[in-house]
Amino acid sequence: MADLEKGLKLDDAVLSIDGMTCTGCARQVEGVLSRIAGVYNVNVSFITAKGEFRFSSQLTTLSDIVTQLKQETGFEIIPLRTELQSLDLVMSQETASIWLKSLPDGVDSIEQINKIHRVTYDPTRIGARTVFELSGAQSLGAPRDDSTILAHRKRLLKMGISFASAMVFTIPVVVLGWSNNSVSYGTRSIIVIIFATLVQIVAIPEFYLGAIKSLIYSHVIEMDMLVTISITAAYLYSVIAFGLTHAGYVLEQGEIFETSTLLITLVMLGRLVSAYAKHKAIAAVSLKSLQASTAQLLTSRGQFLEIDARLLQYGDTLLVPSHSRIVTDGEVIAGTSLVDESIHTGESTPVLKEASHSVIAGTMNGEGTLTIRITRLPGKNSITDIAGLVEAALSTKPKIQDLADKAASYFTPIVVTISAIVFVIWIAVLYEIREASGGGAVGTAMTYAIAVLAVSCPCALGLAVPMVLIIAGSLGARSGIIIKRADAIEKGHKVTDVVFDKTGTLTYSEMQVQENVPISTTFGKLELDSLTHGLVKNNAHPVSIAISKFLDAKNVPVAHLKSLRSIPGKGLEARWNGMKIRAGNPSWLKVSKHTQIISRARSGETLFCVTIDAILVAIYCLRSSVRTEALSVMRELHARGITCHIVSGDSHLAVGHIASRLGISTRNAMSRHSPAEKQRYVQALMDSGRCVLFCGDGTNDAVAVAQAHIGVQFGHTSDVTNATADVVLLGGLEGITKLLDISKAAFRRIVFNFVWSAFYNVFAILLAAGAFVTVRIPPAYAGVGEIVSVLPVVFAALTLSLLQW
Repeated sequence: MADLEKGLKLDDAVLSIDGMTCTGCARQVEGVLSRIAGVYNVNVSFITAKGEFRFSSQLTTLSDIVTQLKQETGFEIIPLRTELQSLDLVMSQETASIWLKSLPDGVDSIEQINKIHRVTYDPTRIGARTVFELSGAQSLGAPRDDSTILAHRKRLLKMGISFASAMVFTIPVVVLGWSNNSVSYGTRSIIVIIFATLVQIVAIPEFYLGAIKSLIYSHVIEMDMLVTISITAAYLYSVIAFGLTHAGYVLEQGEIFETSTLLITLVMLGRLVSAYAKHKAIAAVSLKSLQASTAQLLTSRGQFLEIDARLLQYGDTLLVPSHSRIVTDGEVIAGTSLVDESIHTGESTPVLKEASHSVIAGTMNGEGTLTIRITRLPGKNSITDIAGLVEAALSTKPKIQDLADKAASYFTPIVVTISAIVFVIWIAVLYEIREASGGGAVGTAMTYAIAVLAVSCPCALGLAVPMVLIIAGSLGARSGIIIKRADAIEKGHKVTDVVFDKTGTLTYSEMQVQENVPISTTFGKLELDSLTHGLVKNNAHPVSIAISKFLDAKNVPVAHLKSLRSIPGKGLEARWNGMKIRAGNPSWLKVSKHTQIISRARSGETLFCVTIDAILVAIYCLRSSVRTEALSVMRELHARGITCHIVSGDSHLAVGHIASRLGISTRNAMSRHSPAEKQRYVQALMDSGRCVLFCGDGTNDAVAVAQAHIGVQFGHTSDVTNATADVVLLGGLEGITKLLDISKAAFRRIVFNFVWSAFYNVFAILLAAGAFVTVRIPPAYAGVGEIVSVLPVVFAALTLSLLQW
């Protein structure tokens, strides 16, 4: 497939999928998508109600994919346009019709949804206020929740209506079937069969359609099939008993319409309660709730006007009053204030913001007042980036999720087999031992078999991992820990070794030039500085950035160099006037034994050397301060029995100086390591059976980050989506210990969920099968199993949010 993909242009697609109730549904959707030619990299999450994949427009179209998916699953599918914005407007049908005839440039479509019209537009071509003004709309529609919460709420409404309908039709069946009343059998039985049939009709879209489509198209027997078999068996048996009784042949086990109707109603109730619990759990940790709903807009008259945040557009200038939430990402153009960024970084200390500084959506302004120019719009800012990453992590299944899915895939066939065995055993017991009649034995045995089918519930097993992952991911994000791959949560509690890069990780990225030493007598100091400036000007390494700032501050001109290239882990080289200029660490430049190098290396400073045609001409001495939290984090890791390492490209003395300050053993402090050597160091630890977390800044340690069991990278909200690590830390090093704590707590809850799911199903099946003889679960009440099995799993996941991180 990889070879095939190389020759194709692939487009990304995101679908909103309404109707999935468990991981079985998600597997069904994945199966259908994976069978479509031209569809690749399929990931589906029933928790977020979304499916993501890539497809080749040369082999298929998005419309055809959606059509096939609807046909084979019965779910409601809506493609999501991620590059566009939408605005809900209240306007008349007549106004919308007129506007449709001539849509303004930048407006993509208008869709009527109940009493509002949803206008989809490109915000880079037309602004939200322009859309509103041109539309002639009366007002904006009510604010929408994020798509995940909205999908859950929509599903809840549908489930509530179905449950209410089933309950209304079930009540007469139960009352007439179980109460002493004067209604004749003939009248009573006719009323009962009518209402029982109505309940069956309600069950068609809820159970029958999904089960049948899954069987026909995906060749899978899933949970809905268990319910379908049990309610069908109870209903058909009752219809046969009804017909025979009216024909004058009375069975020992009469009609059990109340079993089929109560079973349907209680299963629906269980699913409704479970869905509600999931909805509340997800809403409770939703990051998108951090989005402010209004903004203070600077008008053309120089006044500030409060407007709906949905009407913001690029180029707007906003006032951020004291103690208010910052609406969206932007740049400060006036004012000074301390801003609490803890919701993104986990750092409790407010950050000073003044002109030219960037501000982040969702953060809280302090005492001062800021004027900002927005750089990103609500709905497409740091809040949505991070929330999207949390959701995307659910699409990366850890091994423990694969185990759960594997077990769940065998669950239904095993339960069907057990039910059949129970049916046969009870016929034999009733007929041979208890000497019941043939008809009575079959009828009673059927009630046991139906109870086994109905009480079994793989949903708890399916929810065991994803419910914990989404809560853990959201809580991590609120502490400045962006978990991009779910494997990090699974593996975190196993970590035995943490390997740190030095510069920008254990020390602050901002290095300071302590000394600038020209050595050459051939070239002047300004000329050497200019050549160095040309080398480092556009390089992203912390050393290059520090020297560039140092030379910028001195107004040193930038020399024009040819064939400039960066050599990761070593330095930079270029050509100038036919000469080769190199700059980097002394070891690479082979100047380590120069007297000027030896005398300065003892200080533990980072040395950046410049050579022209292999002759040392200048030295820049830099120092970076150790992160204030580094020592406490090292002590905490050591207290947990975790071994800490430093692997750096810096000199032996510079690395040793940091290691001694942080209490890291010298045998675990590696210097002069290139990116490839960092990777090999991590690989060697892994080969020895250690579980390794590597933490770097992503500058020249990407291969080591990718190699480790868990790759952690320092980042900012602006580049978090592009980071390749498993985890991105927006705050300080404390994020590592918090990550390990979250992983440990999450893993415990996953284990509890697995144990509970197994215990419930074994015990419930034994009860339903009559294994305890005098105590059993009547088939009519077996539907309660959905609630009993799922709620503990949801609540266990929710307890994560009660812990102090």
